[in-house]
Amino acid sequence: MEVTSLNCPCPKRECVNNGNCEACRDKHRVAGNLSYCLRPKSLSFDSSGVGIHYFKSGEGQPLIFVHGNMGSGAFFKDCHKLFEGYTVYTPDSRSHGKSDKVKRLSYDDMADDIVRLIEYEKMEKAILFGFSDGGIIALLIAIKHPDLLGKIFPAGINLTPKGINGFWRFVTRLTFCFTFPFKFGDKMRLMMSGPNITADDLKKIAVPTTLLYGEKDIVKLADSQAVVDNAQNAKLVIIPKENHGSYIADNEKLYNIMREYLNEGVASY
Repeated sequence: MEVTSLNCPCPKRECVNNGNCEACRDKHRVAGNLSYCLRPKSLSFDSSGVGIHYFKSGEGQPLIFVHGNMGSGAFFKDCHKLFEGYTVYTPDSRSHGKSDKVKRLSYDDMADDIVRLIEYEKMEKAILFGFSDGGIIALLIAIKHPDLLGKIFPAGINLTPKGINGFWRFVTRLTFCFTFPFKFGDKMRLMMSGPNITADDLKKIAVPTTLLYGEKDIVKLADSQAVVDNAQNAKLVIIPKENHGSYIADNEKLYNIMREYLNEGVASY
């Protein structure tokens, strides 16, 4: 996605340096419409030997969107223009999108990649939205690094493999049988073997937490409720008539849901 102002002073009306032209930024900062001049920059960094790709755009408090199993950062492509006033990051998890492939996936390694991204970009009190596996990653980071984030939005999460409703757990196992060791086998194995988050783990979460849950989700509501019951500062928002990912694939709908809670209880930036 490219967002470019027709009044951009850069040559050919395009931002040079992949959307980070200072002349253009200064002009639109004064005009109050900086976001129209900026476009997401395609970047990467080394996470302990694994190349992690991500897009970055905007200015302001860091806001990270982490996708689910078999997705990529492109799932949140419209968030770069919707969330004005934030520096938006949409990474590809390892073995997803344009990030490096690994032999075996684990939630802990994927969470560590996001922690390293935060350190690499020198983010302070980032807000982290995570969908499905991304929500599990958000919880793991909040458990292991209680002071790192400003707020988390875990959406459609399960705390153990049994947190996936029975029919869909059967589908996952069936898919694994037919795809291992092919394209999706490692991703199906990830869902079958983890996560394994306990009530004692959840008690370590101190960061403000807003959980999102679609009324027709494929994961169990009890797992999201367990986070509310055990974390130190958590609330649950149930979204009527939505399934596991319908309100997230529609980035504008996600924006309208999140904006009500973005600054609610968020740690200072």
